[in-house]
Amino acid sequence: MPAVSRLLILSASYGEGHQQAAVAVQGAMSAISPETDIQIIDYIRAVHPMLDSVAKYCYLTSVRYAPALYGLFYRGTMQIPPTSLIQRQLNSIGLHALERQIRTYQPDVILSTFPTPAGVASFLKEQGRIQVPLATAITDHAVHSQWIHPHTDLYFVGSQRVKNGLVRRGIPANRVKVTGIPIRPAFALSYDREALAQKYGLDSSIPTVLIMGGAYGVLGDIYAICDELFHSKYPLQVLVVTGKNERMKVQLDELARDASTSVHVFGFVEAIHELMHLSDVMLTKAGGLTISEALAVQLPMVLYRPIPGQEVQNAAFLCKSGAALLARNREEVVHHLYDLLIHNPGRRLLMRQRTARIRKLHAAAEIVDGLVTLARRPSAAGYRAASEQGS
Repeated sequence: MPAVSRLLILSASYGEGHQQAAVAVQGAMSAISPETDIQIIDYIRAVHPMLDSVAKYCYLTSVRYAPALYGLFYRGTMQIPPTSLIQRQLNSIGLHALERQIRTYQPDVILSTFPTPAGVASFLKEQGRIQVPLATAITDHAVHSQWIHPHTDLYFVGSQRVKNGLVRRGIPANRVKVTGIPIRPAFALSYDREALAQKYGLDSSIPTVLIMGGAYGVLGDIYAICDELFHSKYPLQVLVVTGKNERMKVQLDELARDASTSVHVFGFVEAIHELMHLSDVMLTKAGGLTISEALAVQLPMVLYRPIPGQEVQNAAFLCKSGAALLARNREEVVHHLYDLLIHNPGRRLLMRQRTARIRKLHAAAEIVDGLVTLARRPSAAGYRAASEQGS
């Protein structure tokens, strides 16, 4: 018998972090239990394609053009109680479709890597329509009410900071495991940097900066920053990943034609771990999965314009830990990069050492262990507690 016969993972494609976390757990489960059947569902797209398109457009538009508005929305929903009308309406999104899916598939355990389906599954459990053990993997170093639901049996979190926040919200400490944010095993492996440099046509002796624009290439001022770095007076290698923003890639390819530094522009990259291993510093926004991957390879970070809300909290966690620097404007971005790459490599080394204190290399495997334990319980703790309260 496999450790878990059927695992259902509920995710969403708002950015790549939630989906990549789901894929990481899928890989870890398959590694220890090849017989396990695993389904990953892009939840909002599956249950309501039109809502998915509209919500995704609004999300990307707000974080790109009106981040303050998104931050206001994020803060305004941070304390919504599970019993509120708004939360119960959110928990009704795709309710019947999810119930049908669960009854048909009959999973041994359900893991959510996105908050909306976690709430829907909890609501089904509250109504007694399912009794499947429920787990949630929080993919940021932030605590938000949308992740917290009364019938979730187990939470997997990225840091003690998040666990403390959940406990303050009333979640029993024994229902929260500090595992780290799940990443693919490729980030925990060692690589021959010289061999990688040859593969990508780079010089391993020249300082290298990796610029990550996010899955949809929304890093602020990326063109102006690249214009500065592409024409730097210092010897540099600049790697830029524009994700799914094809327009940005075309613009940067054009800009790179007369660059005085060594420049490589990429679109969406599957083997991003190789580029991270090749780099000395990374410039990024502070998405939960990206920073977890960078920590795994001990890559110091300069953070710029993190999305108000979860990314701001991610940035605060990293800066307090000494693994990253926060730039408030474009001039500070360039200053920090030149300082770490050219003028003060000792500081870069110190930041690299500090990443080792907070990185979590085996989060996906630890989450799988937790799921197996949860699936073997005939009646999950959260469900028993709810039944007792209602009796």
